[in-house]
Amino acid sequence: MERTKDKKEALSKVVIRRLPPSLTKEQLEEHLQPLPEHDYFEFFANDSSLYPHMFSRAYINFKNQEDIVLFRDRFDGYVFVDHKGQEYAAIVEFAPFQKAAKKKSKKKDAKTGTIEDDPEYKKFLESYSADDEKLTSTPETLLEEIEARNKELIAQRNIQEEESFS
Repeated sequence: MERTKDKKEALSKVVIRRLPPSLTKEQLEEHLQPLPEHDYFEFFANDSSLYPHMFSRAYINFKNQEDIVLFRDRFDGYVFVDHKGQEYAAIVEFAPFQKAAKKKSKKKDAKTGTIEDDPEYKKFLESYSADDEKLTSTPETLLEEIEARNKELIAQRNIQEEESFS
């Protein structure tokens, strides 16, 4: 019984790892010429946060299975030399994720430029400016505010006591 869900598609996407950190996409394309027929080519420059493992890498999805073996034989272990003369032996292997990455949408976000009208943002600005006013107060004005509040509280307590006696 044939099940189409169980059929595995042949691996066709490879990753070239351990490329020189200073290598550009254009330089890599020059090295790889003639590049077999492919429908996906993505280059990722080095990530300095991964120091000391700052390598560039590239992903290629080949259209023909035979091209993968020839490409691997040609570039697995291929030594790239950077502008400082340092050597980098490339590794060619099947990419762990075989699908082609989707291009990011260039569609504009509908909420761009609308923050000025957002009620939450307006509320935040009001509270923020009120906090600024408190910070710019002098010790004398703060003492006056505290005394005024104390007088209000005492007055309210006196009114409550009078109401409870009557």
